[in-house]
Amino acid sequence: MSSKPFLIRHLEGKSEGRFPVWMMRQAGRYLESYRAIRKNHSFWEMATQPEVAAEVSLLPLDVLPVDAVIFFSDILTLPFGLGLPIEMRESIGPVLEKPLLTRQQFDVFESFEAKKHTPYVGEALRLIKEKISPETALLGFAGAPWTVASYLIEGKSNRHFSQIKGWLYRDPKELFASLNVLAEATLKYLKLQIESGVDAVQLFDTWLCEMPRNIFNEFYLPMLNQLFRELKNERVKTIFFAKGSAHLLSDFNRLECDVLSIDNLTDLKTVEKLTEGKFSLQGNLDPVLLLKGEPGVVRRETRLLVQQARELARPAILNLGHGILPNTPLENAKAFVEEARSLWL
Repeated sequence: MSSKPFLIRHLEGKSEGRFPVWMMRQAGRYLESYRAIRKNHSFWEMATQPEVAAEVSLLPLDVLPVDAVIFFSDILTLPFGLGLPIEMRESIGPVLEKPLLTRQQFDVFESFEAKKHTPYVGEALRLIKEKISPETALLGFAGAPWTVASYLIEGKSNRHFSQIKGWLYRDPKELFASLNVLAEATLKYLKLQIESGVDAVQLFDTWLCEMPRNIFNEFYLPMLNQLFRELKNERVKTIFFAKGSAHLLSDFNRLECDVLSIDNLTDLKTVEKLTEGKFSLQGNLDPVLLLKGEPGVVRRETRLLVQQARELARPAILNLGHGILPNTPLENAKAFVEEARSLWL
């Protein structure tokens, strides 16, 4: 048997009868065991204490036969580790009271050293790796520069992105020079995760939906590809997730990642056509289906998703179109994962 986990063998074209399956945010509030731990710890305590982060990351394996563990953390762990005072406020999300609004303020990322500023990430990953089966993939991740910067520049989640988009229209070269410093820190952060044993890394670009197409092609695509090229040198699989970015799909075929993770607004066959079959696809059951559907409906929709995946040119990974929602019934999560595993290629 290969020393590589099932999910990685599958991506390399070694078909073994079924699709791999996992869920974004699978170590989260829908799990009673997670809520019990959360009662005794703040979010950042959970993310920065290696033993706790490892324990939380492993919780889904107790109840779901998923094929991958994604470590418990956040896309803002990198800036938090560097000392930016990011608060996680209930029902609001991340808040930075003094947003970064100038090119000079982004110079803070030049000093980032992963082992110095986020050592707990490497320690948590090593603890997880020791406890999972060689068949289970360990996934690392980071926020993509645009999405992380959108939080740092806006100061908190909002619907208009007026600060970052205002900067974008005022001086795109200066904004992307700032993002480039963040991108270099992100690469160091991901390299620490690779050194600590991850089999693949996922770059989350949740707010790429707010970027105009011409800006993406001129400024951002080269930055993303520089990241992906550097990661390819580390010999790990790369996954890119961009929510609500169908306006960019025909440009994504110039990306140099291995896997595109797809939201639930565009079907897999359409994505494959628009990206010219270049990528393995990951996705894309609607998380609201798991939140509100009956287990039988979840199983039916999972069967339809598998049927789509069977028709793709490249090996697919079954997942959701975004993270699993907090109040999702566990029986629905089980229905998705169990049904996905029971269906043959």
